[in-house]
Amino acid sequence: MALILVADDNPLSLHFLAEAITLAGHATVLAEDGSVALALADARSFDLIMLDARMPGLNGSEVLSAIRSEQHLNRKTPTLVTTAEASADRDRLISSGFTDVLYKPVGISDLHALLKRHLPKLSNEVELLNESMASEATGGNASIIAALRGLFAGELDEIPDELKQFAADEDRPALLDRLHRLDASAGFCGAPVLALAIKTLRARLDSESSWPTSGIADFLSDCIKTRAALM
Repeated sequence: MALILVADDNPLSLHFLAEAITLAGHATVLAEDGSVALALADARSFDLIMLDARMPGLNGSEVLSAIRSEQHLNRKTPTLVTTAEASADRDRLISSGFTDVLYKPVGISDLHALLKRHLPKLSNEVELLNESMASEATGGNASIIAALRGLFAGELDEIPDELKQFAADEDRPALLDRLHRLDASAGFCGAPVLALAIKTLRARLDSESSWPTSGIADFLSDCIKTRAALM
């Protein structure tokens, strides 16, 4: 298990990154601005650091400059910069000292791939189906779990067509209702990746005025992977 410092002044982004990293089997220490991030990095070593490009107090580049000093605890720690600016120059950011660039919003699978890339000896494959979760939700009855997962597979088979219809109508209430019902199924069947994807898409629907096309694409990707795991 890796220990990862995550700094972001957007509470939604910070919460999402923390949950997604925890789901991948790692621990997080969170900072709501650059000054707090630097203080935390001064106090202990981390396996990975993630810094938002724009933060109050100190921005990501300023924190990076401080921790790259010769005697710093985390001078050799892989440090990623996160940014919501699609136009941010990746080559420039890497040449300035960052290990990699994470463009937001990011899908869970992409984030986990990035963690695996930079923590090759520590990362584990994401567990699409969690047996202990399913057992707890159903009282440990294997036949009930099997039956529920059979119904869940059928439910997931319908999702692509349903999403197309929701998108055609930009029907937010219908999509939210579908996510609510699917979340219950994911809980009973022990599907943690999909449960987090549902939570993430709900948050985007709440915070964005436009139809979240990219968020739905990420969500659909996790639906397809979960469905494949049920085979």
